[in-house]
Amino acid sequence: MASSGSFSNSIVSGHYKLKVDWSQAQNVSANTSTITCKLYLINDWSLGIGSRTNSCTIGGTTKSFTSSSISGTGTHTLGTVSQSVSHNSDGTKSITISAVFKIQATISGTYYEQITASATVTLNTIPRASSVSAKSVNLGTAGTITVTRASSSFTHTLSYTFGSAKGTIAAKTTSTSVSWTPPLTLADQIPKSTTGTCTITCTTYNGSTSIGSKTCTMTLTIPASVKPTIGSLTAERIDGTVPSTWGIYVQSKSKAKLTVNGAAGSYGSTIASYSISGGGFAGAAASLTTGFLNSYGDITFTATVTDSRGRVSAAAKVTITVERYFVPYFETYTSQRCDSGGNLQDDGTYILGNALYNRAPCGNNNRVTRTIYYKRSADSEWTNAGVIFSSGDPIVFGRGQISTEYSYDIRYTITDQFNTVSVQDIVSTAAVVMDFKCGGKGLAIGKVSETDNCFEVSEDWDVKVYGKLLKDYITSIAGSVYPVGSIYMSVTNTNPSVYFGGTWVAWGSGRVPVGVNASDNNFSTVEKTGGASTVTLTTAQMPSHSHAKGTLAADSSGAHKHNLNLTKSGWGVDNASNKVIVDSTTYTALTNKATASAGAHEHTISGSTAAVGSGNAHSNLQPYITCYMWKRTQ
Repeated sequence: MASSGSFSNSIVSGHYKLKVDWSQAQNVSANTSTITCKLYLINDWSLGIGSRTNSCTIGGTTKSFTSSSISGTGTHTLGTVSQSVSHNSDGTKSITISAVFKIQATISGTYYEQITASATVTLNTIPRASSVSAKSVNLGTAGTITVTRASSSFTHTLSYTFGSAKGTIAAKTTSTSVSWTPPLTLADQIPKSTTGTCTITCTTYNGSTSIGSKTCTMTLTIPASVKPTIGSLTAERIDGTVPSTWGIYVQSKSKAKLTVNGAAGSYGSTIASYSISGGGFAGAAASLTTGFLNSYGDITFTATVTDSRGRVSAAAKVTITVERYFVPYFETYTSQRCDSGGNLQDDGTYILGNALYNRAPCGNNNRVTRTIYYKRSADSEWTNAGVIFSSGDPIVFGRGQISTEYSYDIRYTITDQFNTVSVQDIVSTAAVVMDFKCGGKGLAIGKVSETDNCFEVSEDWDVKVYGKLLKDYITSIAGSVYPVGSIYMSVTNTNPSVYFGGTWVAWGSGRVPVGVNASDNNFSTVEKTGGASTVTLTTAQMPSHSHAKGTLAADSSGAHKHNLNLTKSGWGVDNASNKVIVDSTTYTALTNKATASAGAHEHTISGSTAAVGSGNAHSNLQPYITCYMWKRTQ
């Protein structure tokens, strides 16, 4: 490249030389150059000619000029011509300059019409639009935009386009390093993605004239701090059979309704899914109504929301307190004959009762009513004793009407807000060593005989069988039915030692028994535990599936062009020496319609596939029914 130069050509062994000196003057704003050519004849042999009409062609444009008469030898100025030429869009340009001097002279017996000289020159490139580059950054974080300018006199206006958002970063700046903090509000443009492609445009100015623009792309990422929010998680009691005046949650009687309040996306995102879990319950909606709350104490529920970008909110929590409830039960109870003062008598006509029971207080709201009934064992109708007993306190009843000739059934009943529980005892007849039923065929030991054709023994007497007390004998039989290690199941919360003796402990709370399977490591040993009431699937456990394209998109990149490889016959020429196709020109059909390979490039894929799922745990429970389970240890 050059901004000036010269070239020449000669005749008659160099004695007559045509020389052209050329120079370039750039117009940066117009992207043009003015080329000036000065033409000379240099001769060391004498020449005498008149004025001549000559020509100089610059970049395809021919200019004519007239030279003065020439006499003698030396360097003779023939003329000066100028022509403006347009540069390519990138500022480059090569042109051909040719000159014709009409010497029209006979020299040493030979006639010479003209001297010609030509050269192809590459002009200095005119500075064009500066290039721009930028690195990817998070929204709200400062990044640097770098401008590589072609001329130190240029200024630049930087602007951005992100989705439908546009703005100016810097106007007519002379800086080549510009700091820019993309505002968080740009996240509104990508409500379903955490990243997006931003286009930076650099417009180059020479003074007040725009000489072109160039662009680059950068990835803008929404910072992790931008995520959906929850205003609160609230819990509402569903009382069921619990009196609303109690104002409490009661184990196995109350439910809870959990509600997510004020959930909102952030910077354009929307709420895609909900998750509420706690107390063995889980849901994927904005509210969750639990089943009956089966545990007591403090229960914490946790809620999150997931937005359209797949971002998960901070957890909102609420804790409720559940009062313990269990069905009331009797621990011990006794019934004995006595006198009116409560003094034990074998032939007393009153009954001294004593029942020890337990009930769930439920914050001292759960009151119980207590009733005693009695009847002759052979009768069907019960009589209300008309007394109220307290747990563990002896009480006398019967009004002196408890006949010594009959056994009596005694029923103790307690009723709380939800359940009624009764136990039944027996009071034998008056105590005697032996009694034969009067007028009948009955026989009794330790009591009065009450039944014909029956041998009766007072409950206060012991009986030996095979050298063992009857109760011990029964216990030994029970021990063979339920040896140590046995499991006993019941819907009554009474320790089996009451029935079978031995030592029993509660077993398997909240778990389902499974048979031992030595070939399956999950169940290979006795009393091995495992499993969970809820489970969160891993990626490997999810079924094969596909996603919608979501926000995936390719950016615009790699502008380029292709050449058509065509064939043609010779061109025609019009009066202005332009090449044209005319009727007289033979034109052959295209023989090759393929385009030439050009413009290797690549595209950046941005965005993300559509988000589905919440990643929350789901219930893993089989259908079940609960009971009390006990294990015998001694």
